[in-house]
Amino acid sequence: MNHDSSKHNACFLHNRACNEMAELSALFRDRKRCLVVLHNNPDPDALASGLALKFLVEFLFGVETSIAYDGIIGRAENINMVRLLKIKLKRLNRIRLNRYDCVAVVDSQPGAGNNNWPVNKQCQLVIDHHPIRKRLHADLVYIDPSIGASATRLVEWFHAAKIPLPANIATALLYAIRSETQDLGRDAEDRDIAAYRFVHPRASMRLLAKISYPKRPRMYFKTLAWALDRTYVFRHLICAHLGTVHAPEMVAEIADLLIQHQRMSWCLCSGLYQKEMIISMRSSNPKAKAGKIIKKLVPDPNMAGGHDMFAGGKIKLKKNSEPAAAKLMQDFARIMGYDNAEWKPLMEEDGEKSGN
Repeated sequence: MNHDSSKHNACFLHNRACNEMAELSALFRDRKRCLVVLHNNPDPDALASGLALKFLVEFLFGVETSIAYDGIIGRAENINMVRLLKIKLKRLNRIRLNRYDCVAVVDSQPGAGNNNWPVNKQCQLVIDHHPIRKRLHADLVYIDPSIGASATRLVEWFHAAKIPLPANIATALLYAIRSETQDLGRDAEDRDIAAYRFVHPRASMRLLAKISYPKRPRMYFKTLAWALDRTYVFRHLICAHLGTVHAPEMVAEIADLLIQHQRMSWCLCSGLYQKEMIISMRSSNPKAKAGKIIKKLVPDPNMAGGHDMFAGGKIKLKKNSEPAAAKLMQDFARIMGYDNAEWKPLMEEDGEKSGN
């Protein structure tokens, strides 16, 4: 892309962000209280986007704003993020919704299956970077799957509004883009890179380091050992069933680890949490369409989604998990083109040869 083209695109994006700020101003006019709803078990992108939106709404429009979620925050990095950046959160199931005259669903969508906002209940604002779902009941919808993180759009709004960006919010947004795109190496676009560069000099590197490299509980290492002992490979596929996990985020964390295997290009991990099978899919192929493939693995496509290189979903269970986990592995291999996959343990002595 030449310099003139880059300058034109930057101008276009700035103008679009300014138009969106004008739409937000109209939306929040005469509002009293806003509730920002994150997806269940919020990740850094949801947490940072919610925090940034809260600041914008209160600073620009004077509307008192709260952030709510369901599920748990169990990953060590996410716990540090909430604590160190002083992100105030409420439990959605303890909130009286009639106290709020404006609701924003952030890093998710009504009906996505990963939040507890009623699918047919009107909300005023939706901000997300996952593929758009049909029949959204919202006044304003800002959904763009072409960007790697919802936080990117929030950064663009700060830039367009020309308002100060506090260090804790800049740090949250920086970490969100880093984690969601794996340091700009996974589903990251030019806008994500530009947003990253904008917030980087405004963020606290000291806090970022403490968030990125946390102390971990003993349960983490027990789960890791359990997972590696129950990881199987076939050709370029790698799968692990973690059994019962103490936090649903652990499934995605193990998936991120296993896809680093030098011989593997696809990874599928599953784990049990509160009568649900949590699923995470990863691929090293930038054009893998993991978000579409994972929908073929779950009975309810509304309970799954993602991007090209990573995706997630869940299956509600009524019986023992092991048959379901075994079937999931075979279904995964079948979708990849192998009807009779002979899975072998990753940790066996000749494991280097058995996967190929």
